[in-house]
Amino acid sequence: MAAESRLDIQAPKKLGRPSSCDAVETRTRLLLEARRSFARNGFDATTNRAIADAVGITTGAIYHYFPSKLDMYVAVYSEVQDLVYSAFENASDNHLSFVDRLSAILDSLVDLNAADPSLTCFVVGVAAESQRHPELIPAITPFRQRNAQFLHQLCADAVSRGEIHNDISVNALQDLIDVLLSGLARFSTVTNDNDRGRAAITALKHFVAGTAVRTHATL
Repeated sequence: MAAESRLDIQAPKKLGRPSSCDAVETRTRLLLEARRSFARNGFDATTNRAIADAVGITTGAIYHYFPSKLDMYVAVYSEVQDLVYSAFENASDNHLSFVDRLSAILDSLVDLNAADPSLTCFVVGVAAESQRHPELIPAITPFRQRNAQFLHQLCADAVSRGEIHNDISVNALQDLIDVLLSGLARFSTVTNDNDRGRAAITALKHFVAGTAVRTHATL
């Protein structure tokens, strides 16, 4: 009987902060739900309560991870930069020529949007949010370096290999690629149609490769 009684006794649950594994998982889920909310509702309409409810924690617990909504936005921005440019780097690393590298980057952009539209939707909203909330600009500026460095290296490599016309500088090419990527992200967000996005990128790749226009077509 004594042995049976001891088996029925349950050890008390440990109290206190969650384990490091639980904390990492919770932070990851918070960033995901925050990104979706910022992308869908914007900075002003995003609330700690809605994010906490989606993750399954108390509103007050969020402050253990992010002291303010601005801190949360910056963390989401940093994570999005890592996700997007890691994908771009992985896609382009398998190619040597500028045309092939850019084509792979464009394909990965479509894949990213198909897998999680909140990524491109969040990116598209950054410019408008920065205008409405100037305090965001100095907070996110340090995390823009990966974007600039990746595009600059891509363009510098192409120019140094003689793949680009002499009239086009590294900076001009970088600006053009930046405009293309931003425009395609906005197009994907507005249309919400991955098939149209993929078709547009297919057309763009033909233009980049010089195969879009038939110079000997019958007029």
